[in-house]
Amino acid sequence: MISRGPVDVVILAAGEPRLDGSIFAELERRAAAGTIRVLDAMLLMKQEDGRRDSIDLEDLPADMAAAVGFIDSGTRGLFDSEDADILYEGMVPGSAVLALAIEHVWAVDLVNAMYNAGAELALNYRVPPEIVEEAFASLPAKA
Repeated sequence: MISRGPVDVVILAAGEPRLDGSIFAELERRAAAGTIRVLDAMLLMKQEDGRRDSIDLEDLPADMAAAVGFIDSGTRGLFDSEDADILYEGMVPGSAVLALAIEHVWAVDLVNAMYNAGAELALNYRVPPEIVEEAFASLPAKA
């Protein structure tokens, strides 16, 4: 039996970042629904002059910290300065990167049911949403 779901590390890159809070708002909705658990987040920015900036969740002012309060403080810190250095290398000036560690809480009961049925995971492959959209668009229309 498992008590934790699989974790995806997701790196979002924005060439012209518009940090309006909508990503964190949606993550909070999914976390509140019990679908996911956000274990950690790291926001990096590379200024036009090449200067590197990061926002540490622990250093946010109280009003901003409330927006990321759904990220358990006990799991923060999974991303470190080495991770930041690697991500900064690929960033262009004027861009931002958001790194997320997202646990799929919904999978715990399903995986336990599979194990209890004697099944083992033989392959796991994530199909990007753009490919899924393309595949469905190519299906013939039903009359």
